[in-house]
Amino acid sequence: MARTLVVQLARLGDLIQTIPAITALKMADQTRGLDLLCPSLLTPIGRLIPGVDRVLEWDGTVWHRWAEEASHDLSPAHLEQATKQLEALASHQYETAYVLNHHRRALLAASLLADEVRGSVLDGPLGTTLSPWASYVREVALTGRGSRVHLADAFCGLCGVPPPGRPPVLKQSSPQLPLPLEPIGRRGEPWVGLIVGAGAAERLVPTETWKTWVVRFLEAAPAGRVVLLGEERERGRRIQDLLPSSLLGRVWDVTGRTSLLDLVTILRRCHSVIGSDTGPLHLAAAVGVKVIGWYFARAGVHETGPYGVGHVVWQAEDSNGEGHRERTNVQPVRWPIEETVGLLVQGQQFKIAPRVPGWSVWVSHCDQWGGYYTEVGGRFGPPLEREHLWRALSPSIIDGSAVGAT
Repeated sequence: MARTLVVQLARLGDLIQTIPAITALKMADQTRGLDLLCPSLLTPIGRLIPGVDRVLEWDGTVWHRWAEEASHDLSPAHLEQATKQLEALASHQYETAYVLNHHRRALLAASLLADEVRGSVLDGPLGTTLSPWASYVREVALTGRGSRVHLADAFCGLCGVPPPGRPPVLKQSSPQLPLPLEPIGRRGEPWVGLIVGAGAAERLVPTETWKTWVVRFLEAAPAGRVVLLGEERERGRRIQDLLPSSLLGRVWDVTGRTSLLDLVTILRRCHSVIGSDTGPLHLAAAVGVKVIGWYFARAGVHETGPYGVGHVVWQAEDSNGEGHRERTNVQPVRWPIEETVGLLVQGQQFKIAPRVPGWSVWVSHCDQWGGYYTEVGGRFGPPLEREHLWRALSPSIIDGSAVGAT
């Protein structure tokens, strides 16, 4: 049986955005054997992705050390070490490898493990010619020009397959948690997961703002609970310190104390999850939980909004009201605290867009052209730019029959 390798060596959020591409590859050929090469720390998540037969672990720390040594003195020993490491990853050669992040080590690994490499470049691991979809993604990143094609769907384009037409969901992990955490999600409701950190400092919501949000939510939901999530234990402790003592029994702080699989289980037990544009927020969407995002700085809802149906994102806008079109470093003056609480507690449907100065609000959808967001209260439906871009960049697979809603 022919086997395929998907190479994704970036962080958690990028791995989650790779799931639709893996799903689309399996849909295109059910007989295809498909493996995943990802960072060692993320292999527990890789094993939960539907369609993945085997996960190969990439030890980024070792490779980084070798790269530093080789930059001073590249020797045959370095190449021998690298080759042995790659050969140990797989017991056989892959027919095709898809490289989804433009990184030399990813391209090298794919070239040594597979007969054919596709994805970010057109002419091998040492080539400089980007593929059409890689050129498009880079242009969006460099120019800040707003995109209406989601990054997850651009990954599908890199793999030469149309979007799957539906949001994939991670497989179930163990439903059990360590005993101290087992009560999470078991009593009181609604449980809301609050992701306190972010992968970039510019996307951090101030702890004082999160404290205010927690207080308002627990006041509005007498039986509600909040669980603080993420790796940033100091931020979680700071939020706890700012809270009135009367609310502490209703706030569970598990920051820095959970494995990735524990985090998946906790996210599944939450009624909703809120946070900025960061990996755990995308993980929450991938396990099937409704997500609320606060997007600011350079985060753009159309490129990296939580993938799926029914997620809500508040997008901070610049002084020209273009924050959702031009990715500038927008830092909010006012936060949508009351509006988010209202959505969670009262189940507001936002038939009329709430007036939050400096923000617009968007809702996620998914169709045959991939994931997309529409503005609440707006007059426009699915953006036509997606179909036009697919026909321009992937004419060979968009023939009227390759793409269809599911």
